[in-house]
Amino acid sequence: MNLINILKLCGGFLFRWVGFPVEPKLLKIGQPDENSPVLLTSNFNLTVHRVIKALKNIDCWLLIAPSNGINVWCGACGDDFLTSSVLSILKTSDIGNKVNHRRLILPQLSACGLDPVEIKEKTGWNVKFGPVYAKDIPEYLKNNYEKTKSQREVSFPIPARLEMASMYFSMLTIILSIIYGFCAIFIDRLDWFVYLDMICLCALMNYGALFSVPYIKLKTGRRKIIVFEGLIIGLILLFYFFIWSDVFVLIWNLVLSLLFALILSEDLHGLTPIYKSELGNANWDKGKKTMNFIIAEYKLNPYGKISINRENCIGCGVCIDVCPRNVYEMNEFEKKVDLMHPEKCINCNACVHRCLTKCLTILPD
Repeated sequence: MNLINILKLCGGFLFRWVGFPVEPKLLKIGQPDENSPVLLTSNFNLTVHRVIKALKNIDCWLLIAPSNGINVWCGACGDDFLTSSVLSILKTSDIGNKVNHRRLILPQLSACGLDPVEIKEKTGWNVKFGPVYAKDIPEYLKNNYEKTKSQREVSFPIPARLEMASMYFSMLTIILSIIYGFCAIFIDRLDWFVYLDMICLCALMNYGALFSVPYIKLKTGRRKIIVFEGLIIGLILLFYFFIWSDVFVLIWNLVLSLLFALILSEDLHGLTPIYKSELGNANWDKGKKTMNFIIAEYKLNPYGKISINRENCIGCGVCIDVCPRNVYEMNEFEKKVDLMHPEKCINCNACVHRCLTKCLTILPD
């Protein structure tokens, strides 16, 4: 891997909301033949890198579909990774003439935006949703295209929290540095020490909040941030009394910590894959269909409580297959699906979109 590719991967890691695309194309992994599995992913460079790494010991075909360089979940939830993306790469790659089967494996987290029924009708390809994480693909293939319960569910382990915190920290660092540089022209006390102090506090707030969010057992992200901010204020006071007794720095840090807490409290849960976005929920309740960020727009799906009409349920299990939080379980006696863990639902709407009989709906809270 050359330096340019390494820099692009770093860019994708820290600034993924910008979009870091690779060329949509068909890749040969190992020595695939006409019987080898065909998998598909988005053309976000970091995703492609990780999928290739996970498949390094498998002979298979990998389709890289256009998604404007956005990752699978964000692209599928928005308007970047669509059914048309799959139709396009199936046609332009000519994969149909390279294999003697018509089985296509999509990322599970694309289920909220990619329609297997439409793909089947227009191309003849049968679609299965693979595991949530690329690292589980080898075991999934070995297990005859069947997922375990753990392979269907998203998690938020320390590496994932580190990634999210790094992405948010990089964005805030750039914004704060620009504002700080402008203010330093007029305020003499804003020297390099105060700047580094600001960056350190920003890092502490971001990484600390994302690392602690699963462990603070409160209902909302805002309440969690209030508790976390209390801990930060305690650390700032210790810093003032025992390390740097400067009233300006004390006030500066207290004001900054409150600012960071305010920013994080807007949607702390929305920065994770395991909680419902409270900001998205609030905007949906106001009748909005999108959320606008600094350089991006995010399409909102309905928020509320998931409801199932069991009379119409045919027990196909599609909702179980696509739900990233294992909200559903199959009732083997009745051959219908039960809503077992509605409190875990994050309103990604994958189950609602993919339900074959439309027996799932989102009811307002």
